[in-house]
Amino acid sequence: MIVEVEKKTLRCLMERSFRLYANLPSLSHVGDLPITYQQLQEKIADLAVTLLSRNISPGDRIAILGENSPNWVISYMATVCIGAVAVPILPGFPETVTRHILRTSGAVVLFVSQKQRSKVEDLDKASLRSLFDLEDLQEEVLEKSGSNPVEKAQQKWKKRRGVSPTSWEILEEFPSPNPEDLASIIYTSGTSGQSKGVMLSHSNITNDVIFSIERFPIDHRDRFLSILPLSHTYEATGGLLSPLAVGSSLVYLKGLPTPQNLLTSMETARPTAVLMVPLILDKIFRRRILPQINSKPVIRSLYKLPYVRKKLHKLAGKKLIKSFGGRLRFFMFGGASLNKDVEIFLKDAEISYATGYGMTETSPIMTISPFGKIRFGSCGKPIPGIDLAIHNPNPRTGVGEIIVRGPTVMQGYYKNPEATQEIFLQDGWLKTGDLGCFDNEGYLYIKGRSKNVIVGPSGENIYPEMIEQLLLQNKYIQEAIVYEEADRLIAKAYLDYDELDKEFRRNKLNDAESEKLTHVLLEAARQEVNKELPGFSHIAKIVEHPEPFDKTPTNKIKRYLYVPSRN
Repeated sequence: MIVEVEKKTLRCLMERSFRLYANLPSLSHVGDLPITYQQLQEKIADLAVTLLSRNISPGDRIAILGENSPNWVISYMATVCIGAVAVPILPGFPETVTRHILRTSGAVVLFVSQKQRSKVEDLDKASLRSLFDLEDLQEEVLEKSGSNPVEKAQQKWKKRRGVSPTSWEILEEFPSPNPEDLASIIYTSGTSGQSKGVMLSHSNITNDVIFSIERFPIDHRDRFLSILPLSHTYEATGGLLSPLAVGSSLVYLKGLPTPQNLLTSMETARPTAVLMVPLILDKIFRRRILPQINSKPVIRSLYKLPYVRKKLHKLAGKKLIKSFGGRLRFFMFGGASLNKDVEIFLKDAEISYATGYGMTETSPIMTISPFGKIRFGSCGKPIPGIDLAIHNPNPRTGVGEIIVRGPTVMQGYYKNPEATQEIFLQDGWLKTGDLGCFDNEGYLYIKGRSKNVIVGPSGENIYPEMIEQLLLQNKYIQEAIVYEEADRLIAKAYLDYDELDKEFRRNKLNDAESEKLTHVLLEAARQEVNKELPGFSHIAKIVEHPEPFDKTPTNKIKRYLYVPSRN
């Protein structure tokens, strides 16, 4: 689908949807009646007028801290429609990071949910003019704003037309944002310990929405179940703005996206589309599907045969789609690579899915798998409108750092010119920090992060993320990281203790025997993975990590906490 707008701004993008899809459903929580696009327009306009009445000006920063909900969307859209700058804050950020973002961004208004309120209770609110409750959008005025510009706009309108204006008509009396105006500052959750504010313009985000829709077909018949945080740019662009641009409806999950809550919500909402990180489906596959396959020794043995495996996966896939409400058209995965066995399951089960690649600094989407044309292990093809290339590729493998340029690339890092200069090459090329290569048909394959690459004994590049993917196919390993120590590759693994307990009970083992069996199983896992690897990237040892790894709000392991420094 080609989406055309008069100006590349989020306001123009939404005005198009309000005009074309006025009576279609737009937003709701699971199990609730949705509001229409016309009602959404009215709610956005009402809140926008309230903000304008507090003398909020173009460029003022407005922070949003809370869980996904229709009111989160209304707060975001009201902000960008008046030319203010949205500062979404991930609910998973700790209190210290949250306060740091509020201080450094200079936010003058804060929308906050009850669950997140404790993070800002003792914060110096001297810079805030208003604080809104995300549950009901009720305002707590913290600073008197003086004259009310909205009253003057109302009087002018009534004098010209003879009738009182609607909220949207009042909004049209104020300047509309321009494409190059700043729309959002998004603080990254990165795995390196450094959080930076990515500045995205209206043009950046709107172009990414338009290019992504051109690559991957969605329309007004789709219903999205939203399970990832809206404060992350992947969900904001791919799971909010793109669906709204084509009149799709959005349903918001209540509570955390645990496998059980997700399945229950799917059954109720009956979505056609879901954006998720691979970890969520990985848990469903390992905790719901594999246990059923492995429950009988005969089936477990036959599962190794490709023909039988495909049959079993297809049967399991049909049951899974039915439990998801029966209308699912596709999964869209981003944020990490799919585990090999999960991708095999999806293909065998004939479940439609697509993979993508992006980063906050590019609004974020850079590649999407063309619908129905998946390449195993690939994250798809570049979206139209941008340039994607490999910088300094290895002459033998073609692997090098992925670089990108185009209208979706950020303006820079907020108040951080040094970091901005460091990430850009000449001629506007942005360094992603990711390593990858293209095949002959333009499909991109991610190999790992450039800063994580380990150099082998003869200069070979070893990508720890690829080894970790292999480790995660073992049913006893839930999480893993691979690193170099004393010229050897070591893996730390957080184990699936439910699976181990089954083995212990089945064999009636005491504590000492259980510990011994754990070591045996880890050694077997090491040898199994090494069979899949060239000799220079063999794992020397797997070390048990007794608790889950600390992760970013988007479920990426904070490697810097666990990997020894190379200095």
